[in-house]
Amino acid sequence: MYRELQELKKRLIELAGRRESYMFPDAPLPAKHLVIDSRFSMLFEDIERLVGLARPMEEVTKMVTESGGKAELKTVCIVGMAGSGKTTLANAVYMRLREENCFQCHAFVTVGQKPELKNTLMHMFSMLDNGHQQIGEDIDDLIVRFRHILEKKRYLVVVDDLWTNEHWQSIKSCFPENSLASRIITTTRNASLAAECSSSSSDCIYNIGLLSEVDSKKLLLNRAFGSEHDYPQHLEDVFPKIIKRCGGLPLALVTVASMLADQYSNNKWDIPPIGWRWLSHPDAGNVVHIVALSYNDLPPHLRKCLLYLSTFPGNEEVDIDRLVRRWVAEELILNEHGASGEETARIYLGQLISVNMVRPLLLNKDGVRCCRLHPVIHDFLVYKSMGEKFITIVDAEHQDVPSNNMCSTIRRLFLRSSSMQDQDLARNGNMNLSQARSIIVTGQASTAPHLTDLRVVRVLDLEGYEGMVCLDGLEKLLLLRYLSLRGTNVSELPETLGELRCLETLDVRSTKVKELPQSIVGLQNLETLLVSGGRMNSSIEPATRIPEDMRICHLPEKLAAVDLRELPASASIVNALGGLDRLRVLEISWSSQQCIEGAYCEALLSSMEKWSQLKSLTIHCGLGCSMEFLSSLSHPPELLEKFKVTAGGFLSVPKWIQGLNSLYFVQINVCRLVTDDDLNILGGLPKLQLLVLGLDFVPTKVIVIETEGFNELWGFSVNCPAPWLTFRTAAMPKLTHLQLEFCSGSAMQESVPYGIGNLQSLTEVALLYNQEWCANSSSIVRTVDAVKRQVAKHRNPINLVINNTKVDVVQEVDEETESLAETQSSNVQFQQVGEEVVRTRVETWGEIEEVEGDNINHA
Repeated sequence: MYRELQELKKRLIELAGRRESYMFPDAPLPAKHLVIDSRFSMLFEDIERLVGLARPMEEVTKMVTESGGKAELKTVCIVGMAGSGKTTLANAVYMRLREENCFQCHAFVTVGQKPELKNTLMHMFSMLDNGHQQIGEDIDDLIVRFRHILEKKRYLVVVDDLWTNEHWQSIKSCFPENSLASRIITTTRNASLAAECSSSSSDCIYNIGLLSEVDSKKLLLNRAFGSEHDYPQHLEDVFPKIIKRCGGLPLALVTVASMLADQYSNNKWDIPPIGWRWLSHPDAGNVVHIVALSYNDLPPHLRKCLLYLSTFPGNEEVDIDRLVRRWVAEELILNEHGASGEETARIYLGQLISVNMVRPLLLNKDGVRCCRLHPVIHDFLVYKSMGEKFITIVDAEHQDVPSNNMCSTIRRLFLRSSSMQDQDLARNGNMNLSQARSIIVTGQASTAPHLTDLRVVRVLDLEGYEGMVCLDGLEKLLLLRYLSLRGTNVSELPETLGELRCLETLDVRSTKVKELPQSIVGLQNLETLLVSGGRMNSSIEPATRIPEDMRICHLPEKLAAVDLRELPASASIVNALGGLDRLRVLEISWSSQQCIEGAYCEALLSSMEKWSQLKSLTIHCGLGCSMEFLSSLSHPPELLEKFKVTAGGFLSVPKWIQGLNSLYFVQINVCRLVTDDDLNILGGLPKLQLLVLGLDFVPTKVIVIETEGFNELWGFSVNCPAPWLTFRTAAMPKLTHLQLEFCSGSAMQESVPYGIGNLQSLTEVALLYNQEWCANSSSIVRTVDAVKRQVAKHRNPINLVINNTKVDVVQEVDEETESLAETQSSNVQFQQVGEEVVRTRVETWGEIEEVEGDNINHA
């Protein structure tokens, strides 16, 4: 009885301390309005009711309990964005291990952003020592007492909600390095701090993900109506919008569910607000508070950079280069350590990603580095930006901007959708735009602002604007640093463009501009020039001609693109490009005629060897254009990060690629894979993240992707007549996206992809083929069927897309299997030993699948 009372006392002390930790730190509120952080209530959740945490619980429990043959102290850190369920997951693992009596003593303490360190340590001490010992006033004495008590005990401690390394180091000093396999679990929003907290192995960091659409709906309905099956049917159409807006974030889903539950209990059925306005709802106070903790923890310069992201549409890819250039143009970047503005801006972005305020996407299919805001973070930034008048946003979702904001001075204006309101704004009628620093107009905004009154504008971004663009008065924008007309109907740039002496970035890609004005040569500060490159396989983008003297003398550091196809007979201009040793980004167009003329080939080789600072090289050439002459390159640009050759091909993978340790994107076509060395060259690139590989031949034997290599690859696209690939166990360990583009190829029945189940991180498979010409091909049918079955059996939920249409492959394969079992059961034989499937023969599918050991996903 005494022991039970002590356990109960210990539990009460623990819960009281955790309750105190989760109180809002704001000014005291009347008792009836007392608000407690929603994370505290999650600590009392029945583990069986938790949605989407079964697998994370198993994985974290495994990370905590595994010793790897060592009995030393181990620290596991759970990291993720605000509201993602870190505390809930840590508590679930903690309670499970307590019940299993794996440890002699336990403690769960919450640190928080501004902790009282002594109180935190005293709370932890009372749990670990059952409150028996008298505790002194001195923290150093307390730490000594901790170490004395714990050095001969196996202990489990959860240190929840860490914010700084200083707090961690103080708490960490309490724990002796005994040999009893003690464990510490920490939670934090900061990935850098997680690396400092966890044990040396990367296996000790668990990045908590967001809920799937299925689990999101389940959580929403269970919380709102107590059942995922019994709910008002007229809300069915709005659930997808709510789920998309919440983005799988448990905190947001629970908050919206409480709004629905409140309406349900009061017999009101107003649809909850879907846009950013939902954060102004009284029930959304927890969401605003939790996200604001991360926002307020940032230094002022990072807050401004983060708020600026509200000028991009929510939950859409943000081109990092575009973002960084606009940050620099707006002078949001501090000059630090002698680094360039763009280099410092990328450091800032890395810091925002590290604290989980921005989500990295790495690369898109074109090799463009992108990032994305979570919808809830985007809503918060819009809510914050508009409240602080950092930006004025007008689109279909933001038309209820407060009227006092409409008449005030505007610093930044974002116009997107068509409305009567933005017509008035664009005519500068209701707003004073004389102090506007950024004007962003896109989509179907009814009209763009007049330029005559934009005296101090730094950024004018009209990318994707579908209306008529008038450039009258452009020369008066003397402080303009960033001008993007990409994707607009502009056909000509005024000669007065040369008056923009501060201009650093000019983007006229995907426009009708055929030639740049001669005055552009005078833009000495121009660092980035983005023009249409005249791609051989596109009739939509004609080449934009650059003034001849600019080609030779004044090209900026970043240039996309130069059309070299229409050069005179001499290769002197190609040679002159070699003198531009500042070039960091270059995109060129190349003709098949130039590929067979030695002077041009030698000139390009010579220039490439001189581009010591080049980081990105794209070469557009025609189908059948041989680029094999580049294989003889002796000194490639060592800093090259992106190498892309479209349409044209090589005989095999150039050997010099293997020395480029910074390459993160490669797109290349080869006519053959001579030996395994070709794949080994690509697989050995330490930073390769995205590979677009064209195989211009029908394989006569299987192409094997071995276990070694491609350690950082997350995207793999293969264009081959018959994708006869086999992925070995644990191949491409970080691959999430696999794309197979193929046509009617090999007649051999075995020439289909195998081993998709061995791609352990896979989340999406895309199949592309010509439905009009190839749909009835037997090789197409075999390939599609083989991929469907492997996807259906994969350990992960896989998003299968066939010719840009999502396929519910699990249901389809289940129905096919049931039909086959009923009508052709004699053709299906299963042999099973214990729990291991040794061999499966399915004659009706026209192939034999071998499954060894317990790896049912191999086939």
